[in-house]
Parts: sequence; structure tokens; C-alpha cells
Amino acid sequence: MPLPPRLFPGDVELGKRDDDHRPGTKITNPLGLGLGLLWEPRRLPHAPHRRSIRRFALGVLALIALYYFFNNIPTDLGPPRKRPYYNPPDSGPTPALPTGLKTSSAEPPHKHKQEQEEDGVEILRRNFNGPIKFYKLASSLRAAPTARPADLYNRDILFAAASLKSAAILLPIACDMAMRKRNFVHFALMGRDPISIDILKSVNGISEDCGILFHDARPDFSTTSTDFRMEVSSSAAFNHINNFVKPNAALVDGSGGEEPFFLKGIKARALALQKTVIELPENAEQNLMWITLLDSSSLSAWNMASIDIAVHAQPSASGSLMRLLDSLTRADFFSSAPPRLTIELPNQIDEPTKEYLARFKWPPNRVDNSGSLLTLHHRISQHKATAEENSIRFLETFWPADPWTSHVLVLSPQAELSPLFFHYLKYTLLEHRYSNDNPALHYNMMGISLDLPSTYLNDSSAFTPPATNTSDVTPFLWQAPNSNAALYFGDKWVELHDFVARLLTSQHNLPTPPTLNEKLVSKTYPSWLEHVLKLIRARGYWLLYPGLEKTDSLVTLHNDLYLPPDEYREDVEMGAESDQGELTADPDRHLSLKHTETPLITKPLLTLLPFSGSLPKVAGMPLLSWDGERIDAGDIGNHAASYSVLFREEIGGCDASAALEPVLGLTAEDLFCLDSAPAEG
Repeated sequence: MPLPPRLFPGDVELGKRDDDHRPGTKITNPLGLGLGLLWEPRRLPHAPHRRSIRRFALGVLALIALYYFFNNIPTDLGPPRKRPYYNPPDSGPTPALPTGLKTSSAEPPHKHKQEQEEDGVEILRRNFNGPIKFYKLASSLRAAPTARPADLYNRDILFAAASLKSAAILLPIACDMAMRKRNFVHFALMGRDPISIDILKSVNGISEDCGILFHDARPDFSTTSTDFRMEVSSSAAFNHINNFVKPNAALVDGSGGEEPFFLKGIKARALALQKTVIELPENAEQNLMWITLLDSSSLSAWNMASIDIAVHAQPSASGSLMRLLDSLTRADFFSSAPPRLTIELPNQIDEPTKEYLARFKWPPNRVDNSGSLLTLHHRISQHKATAEENSIRFLETFWPADPWTSHVLVLSPQAELSPLFFHYLKYTLLEHRYSNDNPALHYNMMGISLDLPSTYLNDSSAFTPPATNTSDVTPFLWQAPNSNAALYFGDKWVELHDFVARLLTSQHNLPTPPTLNEKLVSKTYPSWLEHVLKLIRARGYWLLYPGLEKTDSLVTLHNDLYLPPDEYREDVEMGAESDQGELTADPDRHLSLKHTETPLITKPLLTLLPFSGSLPKVAGMPLLSWDGERIDAGDIGNHAASYSVLFREEIGGCDASAALEPVLGLTAEDLFCLDSAPAEG
């Protein structure tokens, strides 16, 4: 009988015995028959290979993947809905790359894809983070006037913006500054918007007459760049501009409408380069236009100059102190750092003052986690303070960290300040302290007064401010110190400390001077003014006094709650003193207590200052000697030299034949020779 055909005829191995391949596994029975691996489990003749099972599984997975791929392709999209979206104006064709130059990154494939709706507006995805190129910045930087390294009076100022709204705020201010010709004004656009510079100028009414040099500092692919790329771009663009232009200050919009990435990037780079960044507050185009009158040197000191406020409170005068502090809380400090406030309290503090100070916050708009800038000093001594003790105690209230940048504003408790007092104070401080105009004359300026006195220092004669040839009011210089409301420069305050220390030592060790012992300042003012007057006369210093109409004032004095200084209280309450400080029985001689209170300024500063807001040069201001006589600047030096010779002999303990060698600096040692002075006896 023939054998049936094989199931797998092509497999020749099926008829072979296993013992041909696996020696040593053969089992022999007693009959001698070879059973081989009869007892081992054998693969079923019809079972598939393991390799076939794997192929089958992979095929099933591939079919499933294809099913889901084709099943999720959108095939039912209808025509797109019309939705409002921002379509920026075309910024023109992209400039061609230089020959041989290839960009390191191509246009992102997602550039024209759009994200989900945000408030009904479709925006481009901002996820491009490639290398940064500035294709339009080089041409404008080459056209800019480069500042030489030896040029100490660089006049360049930069305005920069990323937001079009911020650019619209800054451009009129930049135009006004450029047209005044004190600075070279640059404007840099560093944002995402592809608007062209020409359209930006046209929309904001900026013509060529403004004289602004524009810089397109936007990177490539700005519309699709990430915030981090735009932050790095702003920082890099400012660095490139600084390398060519070296601006003394950069002005940006600080009203809250600017791009955060821009502010972060430009501030970080400016800090590394030690450049000044000025953040203009809200409504700067209305209230802060005096900034356009400052030169680049003054603007560079915007954040550098600091001011402290010192107030000497008196016992049983809570109403005056509260009125003064309330006016300080209403003041507009715009984008400047609020001043530190120090209040000298008497030994006995009345209950209303305690309750008021317990809830008083300074600065007024600080958040809970920010530090307080208020310092309270409390007097321990209960005995009646002498003039010397009160002078020392008050002068020790302030010491400048940096004599050239730290200054102190002295305020009387009777004063009430205009909300715009800090505008005037910073404007005049930057102009007359840090400007490039005739710095030699600025050295003789000891401070800036906010108060326009109604009497002379002796408080017995009415004072009339000097006027110009046209009878217009004008700021003027006067060798008279002020304790009602006056700013004293830090270097002059340091010199005053040294002067008073040596002066008090002289008073304790030398005989009473025969000529210079006369008291020239009324006892209605604190005793430390007498020391300031002596230093002013010996050095030829002066204070700047404001030139305002009588209907406007930066500070007004309320005498309804007036209290004399502690050291002179008994004397003043008994009666008024004569010109030499002797008491008289006529209380009407205290004319300073009978002045008319004037309304405080509330309008923008430039509308009230004479000369269209421009501060006159120091050399052109009227100059008055300490007693109110009109004098020339050259004569001030002669008077100071004569007074210094007499001072060194009577108070300084110097020999009459000793040569006077003035020391310009922070010391008054040239006015004293105490080591060789005879002891009082």
C-alpha cells in the first residue's frame, strides 16, 4: 500500500530521527530497541512557529495604527468663520541678506499657524527661540554721532519702547526734548509689532523737525518669538546701541502698559552697564514735562540722587506735626524713590501724636511686605535744652552715606507742603547740582529753599525778593540759611558737622570773641541756623530761593499753632528781641509770625515757573548778601576772605600773621588753629 503524501513535502528534516542531532539522549529498552526521545514532549505537527506568531502580532498592530491615523484626519471642515483679528500694517519687504551671508535659522514652519482664540482674537504662536539677528539696526547706528571715549559731556539720551501704546506716550516727550537742543535724542523700537518706523512716526505726528534719530532694534522673527527670546533681544539691542551711542540715560514707559519682557531685559543690561533707566509714570506727558528741560548729565543722576527728610517735633504741638505729615502723604513722588523720613520727638509726647504715629505709614503707598522708611528719635533728657545741645541733637539727625548724592530736606512742623513740592525740588536739584552748565558756580550753592521768607534773618524787617529789569519774579541766590523748608547738600552738611564740632570746642577753650559774638539770627528760628550762617559767610556759600508769584507757593507756614524753639521758648514768650538778639517789650517785631499764608501749587509745574519753566543760569540770577544787600558774585569771594581772616583770629585761635589757605572739601580745618590756641583764663 503506498504511503500518503507528506504534510510538508519541502521539509526534509521531518523524517530524520532526533538522535542524529542530540547525542547522549538515546534511551535503550531491555529488548534492544532504540526509543530515542520517546518520552519527551514533541511539537505538534500542525503548530505554527514562534516567528510566525510575532509577525502576525506586528501586522495586527500596524492595522490598528493605520485605522486610527486615517480615522482622525479632519475631512468635514467647512469654510472658515470670519473672526475679528489684528492685522498689523505691512512693514515692507524683508531686507536682503548680504552676499555670502546665510541665516542660521529658517522661517519657522508654524509662522502662519494660529493659536486658539484669546478674547476673540487669533494670535500667532510665539514659540520660536532661534538665534537673534538685527537686520535693520546697523544702518541707523552708523548714522548716529558716536561719542568719543574722552568726551566727558556726552549729550545722548535714549527713549526705548516695545509696546506701540508706550511708544505713543514717549514720542511727544522725546520730540519736545530734542527740539530744545540740549541733548541728542534717540528712539529705539524693540517690540514684536511689524509696523514700519515711517508709519509709527506718521501715526504719532513726528516730523523731521523733531530731530530724533530712530533705531529699528527688533529682531528677526519678532512676531513669533518667545518672551525669553524677546527679553534677550531687548538686552542685546540696548547693548549694541550703548556700544555706538553711549547714552547717559534711557527713558521708558513705567505706567504699566509696557511689555514685561522688554522692561526686564533692558533693566538687566542697564544695571550691568551702570546706565540710568528712568521709568516715566502715568500722565508724564502732562505733569512731568520739565524732564525735557534737563541735560543728559542731570538725567544720568536721576536715580543716583537721594533725599532724606528731617523734622524736629515740639511738645504739645500734635496738630502742626499731623498737618505736615498729611501734606507729605499727598505729595507726588512720581517714579522717584520716596525720601526717608526722620522725626525728632520731644521727651513728653502727647496722646494725639502717639495715636497718629501708631497708624502712620511711610511711604504712604507701600505694600505690607515692603520696608518702612520712617525713623523716630525720642529725647530722654527732661531738662531744658541749651542752644548748644539742641544744635548738636538736630544736626546729628542726618549723615549722608555719599556726600555727593545724599541730601537732607529740613522741615519745620509749622510747614505744609504743596503736592508738587518734590517736582520742583528734584528739578532744581538735578539742574543746579548735576548739570554740565558752569559747575564751578554750583560749588558755592549750599542748598535749595522751598520757602520764600517774608522777613530778614533778624525777623524785624520785611523782605522783598529781587526782581529782573522787567519786574518779573525770578529765582535768586541769598546768603541766608533757612529752617522752614530747605534742602541742604550732603557735602555741605558734612562740612557743617566738622565746622560745628570745631566751633563748639573753640567756645569751650577760647575767650569770647569781641566782634563775632553778635547774634544775627532771630530766636524765632532754631539755634543751629546761627552756625550755618557763620559757615556761609566764611566760605561764600548761598542758597537758591524760588521765584514764584505771591499767589503761588511750594510751602506755606501756619503760625496759628506756632511754638518757639525749645532753647528759646521762655525768651520769645516774654517778648521779641532786638536786632542784636536782646529782648524787647514789643512783640510786634516778630514779623515772620504775621505773614500772609499763600495757597499751595496744584497745577503742573511748568505752567507756574517763569521763563516758560526753564531755570535761569546761576550766573544770571540776582545775588544777595546775608543781610539782603544786592551784590556781585566776585564781591562774595572778597567778603568771604575778609570774614575768614577775622574768624580765624577771634574764633579759630589762629595767629594774625598765619596765612589763610582755604581747603576745598568736606572739612573746615583751615578755619581753626586749636592746637596752638591759648586756654581760656
